[in-house]
Amino acid sequence: MKRLVDLAVEALGTNLVDEIELAERVQHVRSTAAICIVCSVGFSAFNLMEPTTQLLGFAELVSLLLFFVPAALLVNQPQHIEATELLLLLGALAISSALILLGGVAGTGLFWVYSVPFLSFFIKGQRRGWYYSLAFFACHMVCLLLVAPLLPFSYPYSPVVRTHFLLSMGFYVLIAAAFNHARSRFETALHERKNEAEAASQAKSRFLAAASHDLRQPAHALGLFVARLKQLPHDPQTRELVAGVDASVLALQDMLDAFFDYSRLDSQLTHARLQSFALNAVFDTLRTSFSDMARQKGLRLRIRPTKAWVQSDPVLLHRVLLNLLSNAVQHTHSGSVLLTCRPGAGQGVLHIQVRDSGIGIALEHQQKVFEEFYQVENPERDRNKGLGLGLSIVERSCKLLDHRIALRSALGCGSTFTLQVPQGRADAALPASGLQELVGGKDIGGMRVLLIEDDALGRAALAGLLQSWGCQVLEASTAQSAQERYSAELAPDFLLTDFRLLGAHDGVDAVQQLRALAGRDIPACIISGDTDERVKQRIATAGLLLLQKPVKPAKLRSLLRHAWNHQPQ
Repeated sequence: MKRLVDLAVEALGTNLVDEIELAERVQHVRSTAAICIVCSVGFSAFNLMEPTTQLLGFAELVSLLLFFVPAALLVNQPQHIEATELLLLLGALAISSALILLGGVAGTGLFWVYSVPFLSFFIKGQRRGWYYSLAFFACHMVCLLLVAPLLPFSYPYSPVVRTHFLLSMGFYVLIAAAFNHARSRFETALHERKNEAEAASQAKSRFLAAASHDLRQPAHALGLFVARLKQLPHDPQTRELVAGVDASVLALQDMLDAFFDYSRLDSQLTHARLQSFALNAVFDTLRTSFSDMARQKGLRLRIRPTKAWVQSDPVLLHRVLLNLLSNAVQHTHSGSVLLTCRPGAGQGVLHIQVRDSGIGIALEHQQKVFEEFYQVENPERDRNKGLGLGLSIVERSCKLLDHRIALRSALGCGSTFTLQVPQGRADAALPASGLQELVGGKDIGGMRVLLIEDDALGRAALAGLLQSWGCQVLEASTAQSAQERYSAELAPDFLLTDFRLLGAHDGVDAVQQLRALAGRDIPACIISGDTDERVKQRIATAGLLLLQKPVKPAKLRSLLRHAWNHQPQ
């Protein structure tokens, strides 16, 4: 039989898909079991009501109870998929054999007899379907030619009927093979396209990760150089030029942040790390970030303090609220912007709302504003109005967090975005989210900073900026050279290192080695242009703070000031 099957497979070209994936098999078996149960119930009820076909109805009812129902119960257990398929095939074989013996092939029984080959190919695949179909065909031949003549109650078939039945049975085996062959070709092509799309997506993700780091490096250095340049004395004309350069650099950095935030969400490189934390820490950071911007526009920014704790990812939630507040301030020309947290309608649910008195969004645009690059009032693609990715990032982040977001708005009446988040446990340990804006205390003049950066341009820019703040800077390009330059007499007050370094050790290794050398935990921070989640996880596991390139000078200075004011006396 194996040689016969191999010849049939070769002749019909049906060796494209020999095996069916487990998930697909389970789906096939589930739908097949449902069909068999419905048909056996219908046919058995019909045949039991007819005196001449009651035996057929009884056979269908027994097959229903012994084979089809147990198969339906086992279908949700993938480890029993083989047994489930066998039950379905045995049930179909039992009914079709009873139909042959009792003469039901002349009536409604044709359904069961001719469905066997289709069932075999559908749940067993192309090659194994041939084996089962030919085995069933052999069983039917035995029932018709050998068993039926020996039984006194069997239906008396004429030689012509037997011949027609066997020919039609063989014809249906070929038809079933042909249909399944077409389905297999389609599924094969679909899998190939899917694999190509996944490979292209992975290649794009690798490219974006590399591009993110490579583009952030010069943007980071450029921002630091401009920040240093702004501190120098200039005549009015030069000061105006420097202000224009600074604005352009900030716009470039914001666009890079938005673009790469979106690309990470789009390629599913970002994973939500849910934890319980105090929401007010995020609110304080946002208040610091937008106070000056709102004041310059003459807006009243109200961020109400809250004692609420939420169960979310602090970094992703911060990015969501950052984008919502940025849009609110940008599109509000007068009035106020409000950020608040209120109890939700359900138990353990909180509503974070961003409300503005801005221009509002017309009803026909309220779904489209969450699409990428869609902007209601920017057909000319003015870069000063952003890329149109903010709300798309918000929606994708909310899906990742499983937080519902709702929009209520009307033209001229402002907008209200409501984010539904689960309430967190107030007794949970406060994680080091790194979102708090660190201000206050004495300045950082005289602070000794060990700077480890392998990019010469970035190192020069950062060293110059630190020195302009009064810091004493010791420079190194590798973890090894940093250890060589370390001095116990002039031990650094702070370690500032890039993650990627020349040599075998990265920035985390450098911090750990220097701390071991000093015999104490020197305050430290990692700066990086990497967007890989594994990099972020490694830094977080080491208990270190990450500043993503391009680093805002004000944020870096605030961090240094906090470390300088909280060092052991």
